[in-house]
Amino acid sequence: MIKKIFTVSCLLVLPFACFGGLISDDISVKGAKPSENYTTLEFNPGQDVINDTHGISSTFLTTKFYYGFRESKHDFGIEIPLLRNEGNNDGVNGLGDILLGTNYTGNISKHVLYGLQLELKTPTASKTELGCGRFEISPAAFLEYSFLDGFFVAGGLKYYHTFWGDSDRATTNKLRLRTNFGYISPTDWWVIIDPKYYFNLENGKKEIYLEFEGGFMFRGNVAFYLKPGFHVAGALHSKDWNMQIGVKFFDLI
Repeated sequence: MIKKIFTVSCLLVLPFACFGGLISDDISVKGAKPSENYTTLEFNPGQDVINDTHGISSTFLTTKFYYGFRESKHDFGIEIPLLRNEGNNDGVNGLGDILLGTNYTGNISKHVLYGLQLELKTPTASKTELGCGRFEISPAAFLEYSFLDGFFVAGGLKYYHTFWGDSDRATTNKLRLRTNFGYISPTDWWVIIDPKYYFNLENGKKEIYLEFEGGFMFRGNVAFYLKPGFHVAGALHSKDWNMQIGVKFFDLI
């Protein structure tokens, strides 16, 4: 399965490179690096396949809006998910847990930047199966280094912790280490390799999860991307694999 997903990912990323070059007209890539804060409206449909053998999955459409203060390199926003969960029942549809987030980026040197992030997931799910039933706070920090030839690397740490809410629901207390290895082409497309390492602080279980991202800009203020991923190793098995696509509109206001 891993070989199949990797092959499909490569085949899907290649058109971004080709099409991006065809539509290029002095357009620059926006939002590919984690340090970049813009005003954006994003529509992000996808599917998380929790257990491929038993047909357990979650299909979603997440609408994201972030307002960016470019001069201060700061933004804040909201993410609203609509979900359909299948496998453990006949299928459950509805609103998921709404997320509020803010990001700040600063310069250490010409090529090195740092970022701080804070997210708050709220227990707004319309049905029990569609949310965690608790508030979840997730602070994060990262460093990013940009090379002169379009390559960049970023690494960060994020902490997930649930509090307040339904005492009968499962709690979350885990860390995530994440690294981005990316390339931004002068012909307005990009690719990113995105490995993640999760560590559960309660039971010591771990997971390595690998995602790929490929995308291109269109008419300067619209980005299209595709993001597949799969479980690599570890007993903390969040899902077998996932597939996301997205369209992001920049600077609408």
